[in-house]
Amino acid sequence: MSEMKLPKFKSDEEEADFWDRVDTTQILEEGEEIELEYKPETAVENICIQCGKKMIERKRDIDVPGEEVTIHVKEFYCQNCKKSILGSAEAKRLSEVLVGLIGVRGGRGVERDTEVYKDKEGYFVRIPVELVESLDVQEKKRTKIWCVGKRIIMEIG
Repeated sequence: MSEMKLPKFKSDEEEADFWDRVDTTQILEEGEEIELEYKPETAVENICIQCGKKMIERKRDIDVPGEEVTIHVKEFYCQNCKKSILGSAEAKRLSEVLVGLIGVRGGRGVERDTEVYKDKEGYFVRIPVELVESLDVQEKKRTKIWCVGKRIIMEIG
């Protein structure tokens, strides 16, 4: 992959606009995988990234859809922007809780090897019947699909 030359940006808005317009498909497909470690200071996490005002810490309950489970989290809330975020430690804890919940609810879930097929419109795979039945999938139902690393994520509409 050839190295991408980035322009000099005059403002954060100009840089954000640039990345909104750039097709990063080639970077994501051919770029090397790196691991980042993020350890922000607690004092920085309670500052709103949109308006710069101090955020308040509050507790929130998240009900897991389809489960009789409520997860208690601490979040930061901006009274000015009306936005909330999780601090990095709390986001990691929430991720671990959700991964643990998946493990409790059936190990890795339904796992099957399948082949990838191609027709004139693109590539496709067969979804095992066990998955289809558990997700209430119906033919021609709208589905969102996106790629994260080498994983394909589907959200049935």
